[in-house]
Amino acid sequence: MLRLANMFQSYLKIAIRNLWKHKLFSVIHIVGLGLAMAFCFLQLMQVQTSFEKDSFHPYPDRTFRIITDATGNDDKLYSLASSPLPLGEKLNLGQSAVAKSARVVRNFGGNLNNGIKSLNVSGMYVDPAYFDIFGFKLKSGKPCTAPRTVVLTQEMAERFFGDADPVGKTLTNPDLGVFTISGVFAPIEPFTTHLKSDMVLSMASFKELNPNIATDNWQDYNTYTFVLLSKGSTKAALDAAIGKIAASNNKLVTFKDVKKHTFRSQPLEDIPLDSQGLLNNPYVEPLWKIGVSLLVPFIVILLAGFNYVNLTLTRSLSRGREVGVRKVAGAKRGQLILQFLIETIVIAFLALGVGYVGLVTFQSYMHVRWLNYQVNDTVALWLSFIVFTLLTGVLAGFLPARILSAYEPAQIIKGDLGPSSLGKISFRKSLVVIQFVVALVFMTFTGISNSQFEYMATDNENYNRKGIVNIPVAGKDFRLLAAELSKMAGVERVGLTSATLNEGSGKAKISTTGSDSNPSVAQDTYIYAADAGFIENMQLKFVAGSNLPETFQDSVGRFVVINERAAKVLGFDTPKDLVGQTIKLNQTSVQVAGVVKNFCFMRYELPVAPLVLAYDVSEMKVMSVKVDQQADKGRIQALLAGAWKRLYPRESFVYSWYESQLYEDYAEGGDQRFTGVIVLIVFLIAGMGLLGMVTYTTEKRVKEVGIRKVMGASVAQIMALLSGSFVKLILVASVIALPIGYVLGGLFLRIFTYHTALGPMAFVRCLLSLLFIGLATIGVQSYRAAMSNPADTLRSE
Repeated sequence: MLRLANMFQSYLKIAIRNLWKHKLFSVIHIVGLGLAMAFCFLQLMQVQTSFEKDSFHPYPDRTFRIITDATGNDDKLYSLASSPLPLGEKLNLGQSAVAKSARVVRNFGGNLNNGIKSLNVSGMYVDPAYFDIFGFKLKSGKPCTAPRTVVLTQEMAERFFGDADPVGKTLTNPDLGVFTISGVFAPIEPFTTHLKSDMVLSMASFKELNPNIATDNWQDYNTYTFVLLSKGSTKAALDAAIGKIAASNNKLVTFKDVKKHTFRSQPLEDIPLDSQGLLNNPYVEPLWKIGVSLLVPFIVILLAGFNYVNLTLTRSLSRGREVGVRKVAGAKRGQLILQFLIETIVIAFLALGVGYVGLVTFQSYMHVRWLNYQVNDTVALWLSFIVFTLLTGVLAGFLPARILSAYEPAQIIKGDLGPSSLGKISFRKSLVVIQFVVALVFMTFTGISNSQFEYMATDNENYNRKGIVNIPVAGKDFRLLAAELSKMAGVERVGLTSATLNEGSGKAKISTTGSDSNPSVAQDTYIYAADAGFIENMQLKFVAGSNLPETFQDSVGRFVVINERAAKVLGFDTPKDLVGQTIKLNQTSVQVAGVVKNFCFMRYELPVAPLVLAYDVSEMKVMSVKVDQQADKGRIQALLAGAWKRLYPRESFVYSWYESQLYEDYAEGGDQRFTGVIVLIVFLIAGMGLLGMVTYTTEKRVKEVGIRKVMGASVAQIMALLSGSFVKLILVASVIALPIGYVLGGLFLRIFTYHTALGPMAFVRCLLSLLFIGLATIGVQSYRAAMSNPADTLRSE
């Protein structure tokens, strides 16, 4: 044992001395691996949070989920994380093992509007016991138990209402009606949960909002049933109780899609990771998916490992002499492999420090909703970091260790060994090309996708969003407020609409008037209530006709403005032929005042749809105020708030700058920054690897450079000589990567009906970035070598 310890100590000293002797290469190895490790450590934290999910609830040993094993008509067994809706009520009746049960139904989704802002929201219906069984605390308000009451997450409350208290306020869905906010959840960080949603609704709302779903249907497996065991009860008692319920069901229920079903309990601690492959199990990561999520970090760490392999093989001659001396002294191949592996492991553990600094930098710089920077068990986290570092060192160093340890002293003495032995110039060049191909594909695709998100976030071509303040006026007499705001300095125009353009549109039917003998077919269309001021504020482009009349008179309701698509579905290929014509809007005859160019009034990925803008005073819910672009925003907000307080002194002033609102909706700035950091890391790793190879190559050719300078070669000629092969590698990588990036970017943009142009600038920027990094790396080292004094470089000759 002592001998083994001494051997390891000796190898460690040799490794440290070798690293200190070759400082530049050591820095390249350590920083390259460290940058990759920072990203990998971040991903390891996400994996650990998956294991720690739902570890904060107050009764972990007594909380169980009831899962269903259904035998299909094909005799196959289907295991579901969900259960029938009536099971929860059944468990509450006469089951001594059950203290409480709570049902969760995940079928609420859609757009909710607070008067000025429409957001897509997902929700769950929950029983009152949900707030007792689980550890979701309320920051304000009370649980939702009454019909049409909801509790929002803090994040969703802030997105809707900012810093204002949302308790008591309402949210509206165009199809489902009005919901009252009864409370707001407190944040659960650093914990995570599989019971993830933007809000929860009372189970009392379920029947009203879902009249077609039978609450006594034992074959509807879309409910999640949780139970809290009575004190002193056991899992066996619970299994016996649900076993009796299943046996009774199998006798009384007439099954259609399945032959029978049974129930079993699943402890709360077993839910976070799906090891059973349960169906209908949202927000629970199966083990295979965790493996897939580690693919990108694996690629990044693999690229960093390429640097070590590449540079070590490039320096194979100097390391070969070391191997020759060691073998002559009696060292065996296994000992040499161990020595080289220890050197790589030392580099990896030094990179661990760089990786940790990078992780801390990520935490302060990148704020993305789905990233978790905190875990519960920090000991386990650091253990995983250390194990990952050890494995990285072994894997990165294994191939060079095997190759270098195979050198024979005779080869070195004869001079047969050199950097190109392995035959392996092509292999090393391939590694460089692969690094830059991956970096360029990453950068090209990221650049194209980010340009689309930026386009959606800042687009003013479809409709104007600059200088617009939206104010909810639902249920109010807006005429007096509109008149007062119109007189303010800095206010250009006041418009009215039923909802802002981006969601929230209604639906209607349109048709031509036809005749009794030949009635026209009604077509589906989207509709907004709007006035002339709103249409002008949005700067919609008319292709025929004119705007709605500018008046609050009800006679305006006889006129509508439609888009080109609506004209098309009505059978008019030429929009101007429809202007002045009478059409049917639902059952009302209206006259087409004008036709506007098709524009994106909903999501950018949706197809072009018919649209009608019609004046309907009863539907006006949002006041659109156009302000001078040069006006001071703070002053405008103060003036608007003052006018509001004078007219509605008991109501808080809620407003939203339209441009900021849409930027928040579309520009996932954290995601873009995150992908940008990945690209930067990949480029830095590739650039550092190239720096190492160029440095070593120029050092080996320094005497050749001296002779050429003596023979009259210019600095430019020498730089071209030294950098030519590396520039070719970059160009080869560009030729391979740009078409791949173009195809991937094009496929991404095809998702969107309205998208940014796939112009050459995205590729030019990527190529210039690559050339700048590559040429800067190559050029600096080549210039230093070309400027060296031949008298110094040739002195030893």
